[in-house]
Order: sequence, then C-alpha cells, then structure tokens
Amino acid sequence: MDDLPDYNELWRAAVEAQRGEERDPGARWDKKAGAFDRAAGTDGVPVEICMIGVRPNETVLDIGAGTGRLAVPLARRARYVTALDPSEQMLERLRRHMAKAGLSNYTTLKGRWEVAEVESHDVVVGANVLGFADLRAALARMDAAAGRAVYLFWHAGEWREPDEMALYRAIFEKGHGNYPDYLWVVHVLHEMGIYANVTIYGTERASVYSSVDEAAAEWSRLHDAPEGNEATVRAHFARVLVPLEGGGYVLRRKRRMAMIRWEKEEG
Repeated sequence: MDDLPDYNELWRAAVEAQRGEERDPGARWDKKAGAFDRAAGTDGVPVEICMIGVRPNETVLDIGAGTGRLAVPLARRARYVTALDPSEQMLERLRRHMAKAGLSNYTTLKGRWEVAEVESHDVVVGANVLGFADLRAALARMDAAAGRAVYLFWHAGEWREPDEMALYRAIFEKGHGNYPDYLWVVHVLHEMGIYANVTIYGTERASVYSSVDEAAAEWSRLHDAPEGNEATVRAHFARVLVPLEGGGYVLRRKRRMAMIRWEKEEG
C-alpha cells in the first residue's frame, strides 16, 4: 500500500493554502465571537447532541467549543464538560450561556488543541474544528485523550450550500473556503489504524437579524471579506433572507455533514 497518497500531507497543503501560518487564532476569533454566536443558530438542541452517546456518569472534552453550541447541552447530559477554545471572547460567551442554563458542571480552558494540556476524558467531541495543518497529530491527540469514544463532525461535500459557495467564489480567490471534506479525515484515520464509523446527515440552522445590513456586516466580519465587496455581500443577503412577521429577518442554512466516530478498543 506504499503507492497510496499521503493524505495527511495532502490535507496540510490544502489547509495552508486556505490560511497560511496562523500564530494566534484566538485573537482572530475574539473579534468574531458575536457574529459566530449568532451564526451558530437559535434552534433548540443541536441534532449532533442526539448522535453523541454520552452517559450521565461520563466526562466530555469539547475541542473548539466556541460559544457553547454543543458544550451547554452536553453539560445537561454528562457529569462534567471541559470546553477548550483558543478565544477568550468565545469562552466568555460560553460561560454566559452556561449561567443562563443554570449549569456549573464545567470548566473552560483557553488554548490551542495542538499544545493544550488536558486530562483524559471519557468522550472527546469536536465540531467543525479540523482545520489543523497536521491533521494526523491532532487526531492522535484526540484518540489519546479519549477513554471511551471520539465524535467528530465535519462537512460532507462542499463546505457550504451552493448559494453561499457562490458568494465565496465571487469574493475570494479560487479555492478559498474549500476545505477538504470528511473523506480525507477518514483516510488519515485509516492510515493511523483507526477504522471509524461514518454517519451522513443534514442540518438546518436559523439565525435572526434585525436588517439586511446587519446580516451582511456580520458575514463579512466572520469570514474576513476584503473591503470593497460590501455591495456583493449585501445583494446576496437581500436575496436569501426571509422577512419575519414581527420585524427582522431569518436566515436558514442547510448543510450536509458527517459524524466520524470511533470507540476505543478495550485493553
């Protein structure tokens, strides 16, 4: 099998073409925490929670926890949750959501997964957080940190639905925003001797905005859109936003996702 491609090196090249070397991702995400929180959606319990088989007596490590989209409902189901993220502003919003939910069985940890010092947890979770240059090393750390199982969530097919991908291509240079999909992750795991289970599923998230301009500005902030593209972004949102009866607009976004799961072998 030596003639097969090295998927980790192919992944590294694809990721570095997207963002180059990033020394401080936390600072970048600090500026985007508000926009990210809103983009995470307002729809009840995420479908991923129903797919994660966490048990009441278990501990969970949520890698790249962001503002708590998974960490908060996981804390309702698990004994304890550790939420790791490089952005302090993201974690601050997560703590607010935990407080609002009346939850205290968690801790936050600021840092990058590549170098974070964490204890072993029963379950390791990571949703949309696989933008590591060295994917193999990141996955190996996840496997080592998990006592029972790992659950990862990554896109299947295009990174976003066709309308938004068309917007990306109109604004950014060719290839921007087009991270490799779940199959590459499975290939890297296979090279590591980890034979994961994969479930393909669909999601829909709803985000509410007060105006078209607000939606366009937040998208531009979240995705680092270059200046001079404001009219293009606004035209996109003027077309896709749906007015609400009580005022404001809702954006519904659909994605095809993959859950990549593996259980740790006993002994």
